[in-house]
Amino acid sequence: MFTRSTVLALSVALASLSAAPTTAGQADDAQALRDHYELQDGKRLYEEFCRFCHGEQGKGKAYNQVSPPPPDLTTPAVQRKSNAELGNIIHDGEPGSPMGAWKWTLSEQDKRNVLLYIRSLAR
Repeated sequence: MFTRSTVLALSVALASLSAAPTTAGQADDAQALRDHYELQDGKRLYEEFCRFCHGEQGKGKAYNQVSPPPPDLTTPAVQRKSNAELGNIIHDGEPGSPMGAWKWTLSEQDKRNVLLYIRSLAR
């Protein structure tokens, strides 16, 4: 039979084990899973809002009736732009081009996910 102090000590020990921080591997796995779902969401949003002009693969050849034509998102010139620059273009549009602003349609997270997908197009 256990004494009250033994049960209390075991309870405290078990509670501290269950509250232990996750290992680096678990944190890495969680981040990889989050990245995967954010990329998939970015692809979905790209297909809904961007594909019509920029094309399935981001090559800018989907819609030839606009001037200037949509840029090829896979080129080094586009991919060299910072996340802030590309994020601003998604948010505010591109003056002097048919690229409209998505600030009223896409949330901040949506824009980050689209940007993540645009980055993946060059790989």
